[in-house]
Formats: sequence, C-alpha cells, structure tokens
Amino acid sequence: MDRATFVERWTKSLELGSAAAFIGAGLSQRAGYPGWRRLLRDIAKELGLDIEEEHDLAAVAQYSVNRAVGKRNQLARLIAEEFPPKAEAPEPFRILARLPLRHVWTTNYDALPETAWRNERKLLDVKSRNEDLGIDKPWAHTVLYKMHGSVDHPADVVIAKDDYELYRSMRPGFLQVLTGHLVSKQILFLGFSFTDPNLGHLFGSIREAFKENGPEHYAIVRKPALGGGKNAKKRLETELIRHRLWVEDLQRYGIQCVEIDEYEEVDDILREVEMTLARRSVMISGSFPDVLDPAELDRRRRIEAVARGIGRLVAERSKRLVSGFGLVVGSASISGALGVVLKEDAPNLEKSLMLRPFPQEAPPGIKDADFKRRYREGLVQQAGVCIVIAGEKDVQKGGRAERVLADGVLDECEAARRIGRAVVPVGATGGAAAEVWRQLDAEFDDHWPKALRKDFDLLNDPKRSPEDLVEAVGRFLDHLDKPAPQASPKRKKGRSSSANKGAL
Repeated sequence: MDRATFVERWTKSLELGSAAAFIGAGLSQRAGYPGWRRLLRDIAKELGLDIEEEHDLAAVAQYSVNRAVGKRNQLARLIAEEFPPKAEAPEPFRILARLPLRHVWTTNYDALPETAWRNERKLLDVKSRNEDLGIDKPWAHTVLYKMHGSVDHPADVVIAKDDYELYRSMRPGFLQVLTGHLVSKQILFLGFSFTDPNLGHLFGSIREAFKENGPEHYAIVRKPALGGGKNAKKRLETELIRHRLWVEDLQRYGIQCVEIDEYEEVDDILREVEMTLARRSVMISGSFPDVLDPAELDRRRRIEAVARGIGRLVAERSKRLVSGFGLVVGSASISGALGVVLKEDAPNLEKSLMLRPFPQEAPPGIKDADFKRRYREGLVQQAGVCIVIAGEKDVQKGGRAERVLADGVLDECEAARRIGRAVVPVGATGGAAAEVWRQLDAEFDDHWPKALRKDFDLLNDPKRSPEDLVEAVGRFLDHLDKPAPQASPKRKKGRSSSANKGAL
C-alpha cells in the first residue's frame, strides 16, 4: 500500500473512532530497551548456548525456568533491570498519545506508553493482567492492553514457552478482546515482527471467519538493507525475496503493508497522519470589544459578517470548528457554523464544534502565564489551521478605556506556528490579525505557493467585502486540503539488515 493511501484511510478511521494501534518491540528499542536476543543473551550463556544460533527464544527462557525448578526469579529480576522507567518516550509514542486513539495494544513490558500519555496530560487505563479487564478507569482517554504483562509485575510477564502454550487459559480475556478489535477496528501495527504465536493463531481465526472479505489492518515495515561482510549483496537478494513473500502473505490476514527504508520514516508518517487529521478541524482565533459605540458599529458588523461567513464556510466543508469563544468573533463564527449544522437531518454538534471558552483567571496553584500558555497550546493543537480575525481589546488606563491588540490572539498565533500549524490572518479586520498579516507577509514564500499571493494581499484589503474575504480564506483551505508531495528518503549505507530482528 502506498503511503498516501494509508494516511488517508487510517486518518479516516481515527476520525470515526474505529482506529487502534499495536506496538511492538521495534518502537521501544529506540529508547534503548533490548530485543529478545539482547535480553536473553546472559541467560543463554549460562545455559551454554549461543543466543545468535537460537531461533526459538521462548524456549531459551523456558530452559532457564526449568533449571530453576519452575521458579521465575531470575527472569523477573532481568525484566525489572532491563526495563527501567524513562523520563521521555520516543517520538512515535508521543505522536500516538496526541491522536484520538481509544485502544492501544502492545506485547512490550516497558512503560513508554504510560510516559507518553502522562506527558501529554492524558489519562491511560492500563490492563496488564487478566483481572484488570473487568475494571474500567472512568473518563480514560485510552485503554492500553499490555497482553504480555508489564514491568510493574515482572514475575507475571509472558516470556517462556509455558506462558505461550498456556496463554488461552491464563489470559483468556485478552484474546477475546483482541479478537473483537481485529474484527471491528482498523489496527496499525508498529515495530512488529509478527512472530508472536498468539497473534498468528488469531490472524488464522479471522481469516477463517471472513474468508476473502476480512477487515483491513495496516503495518509499517522496513525493507531489508545491505549489511556488511562477505556475500552481503547475495544475502540482501535473498532477504528481499523473503520480505516480499512475507508482505504478500500478510495480505491473507487483511494486513496492508506500508514499506519504508529507514525506521525514522515511522515518525514522518505518523506526523503526516496527525497533520491530516488536524486539518479536518479549523480554529478561528480573534476578538473584538463587546461595545455598542455608534462610531464603531459598522466595523463591528463587518467583523461579525466575516466571522459568521468563515464559520459557515468551515461547516459547509464538513470540518470541525475549534473556538476559544473570543468576544464577538467567537459567537459570530459559531452562529455561522450552527446555521449549517442544524439544517442537517441528524446534526452532530460534538463532531462539528469544539468550544473551549477561555477562563478569566487561572485555577488556584497554577501561575497565570503557565496556565494561559498550556491552555492555548492545547486549543491550537486541535486544528490544522488557525484563521485570525480582528483581535482587539479594551484595557483600563488612567480611568479610561484604551484599545490595544489582543495579546491572547497573538499568543495563539505564535503557538500555532510553533507546532507547525498554518496561520491565515484576515488583516483587513484589523487588530492582531493585521499585525500577524504583516509578520507573515515577509515570510510568504516560506509557507504558501505563489498562486495564493493575490489572495493573501486581498485578505489585507479593507475595501474588499466580507464575502470576498471569506472566499479568499476558502482558497487557502483548498490548498491545505491537497495531499503533500512525498519525498524519497535516502537509504543510509552500511547498516545491518538485522538491526531489528528478535523483537519481543
């Protein structure tokens, strides 16, 4: 499957709430954690075995248990030592934590998902033992199924042959839930070797049940690379043949593979998914004093007309409107969107609107500046583009009101640019929008194609009608909806093709 098709399909699944992810050891190894062979190297040596010559690594762990007369102390100690907590998780975990994933699976023991979700300030419901499945954590953003156990309970992890052979009787709930997800979700497999015997059995069951029309799942897999030593080219040819046959075989189970040359491309693909999903939401940032001064009434009506028109435009394109409910601008844009949404046969306000009114003061115990920064960053992260309208406020100085630029709107624009979101300022509405337009004017060629230069100038023309300004904004949204061109990554030379073999 080509990358663009995968991004479009899995993003749609995320939008519909039917996406899930399955994390394998390949992702955790980027944090320095071991794979199968490295983990069991010393145990194999004690047994008199060469770990590089062993193919059944679960059997190696079983031999260790057998020699200890059924006790697992050495394995438990090894798990606890080799999977210490990390302060940060690799980038793929952080991106997954930001996505609206309700279900995540893993065969890993480490706590990298817990770290990533916690750092994103999201609640994770962790299920690592069979009894955990019957207890739900209310309001959790995501459920994490650690089907092979967790470093928190190292004596209970699935690692030895007995654990795999008795899995159905010891952890039946995990198989039942996973079977349901394989049937009903579109699962993305990351960092996986697909050698887990439980997964092989489950894929076989799904194939038996669905024959030719099973559900579609996805995997991002790396193609073999040229290694070193004698006969490297010949080995690569054989590995490429084996890889192609493996990819073809996975299609029997409904798993479509996106092939990559470097593991770092996983980050790029997930960022593309995140951005594609974000661009299905549009944030309108702006404000204007809620005054009825006759001298400013015409200007206020013009700003409201622009905001209402853009809100209507967002809804007509089936995008979600994100708003902090700024004075005048917020209510007008929401009114425009509702005028479209409420005409539908079955309007879904949760799908069409995300409203986060900005509190007037920080909660107790949190610094005002830190609170505002975090709140605004959380808001702008919900959308792929920030449209700026007006942005002014009145402040009291010397007993009289003085009109100034809305620093909150400027901060939202800065936050949007900092995380790579597009900013479209309607400079003709004045205020912060005009200031942002001037800033971006000097950088236009860095962000937009020359074909939009005329529309960008139009957005700063106070003589243009609200309808003209709305239409110009629409052309910027059209451009953002176009798929981004794909770059062809260059393969690094001299890296062994076995870098990720033996994933847990």
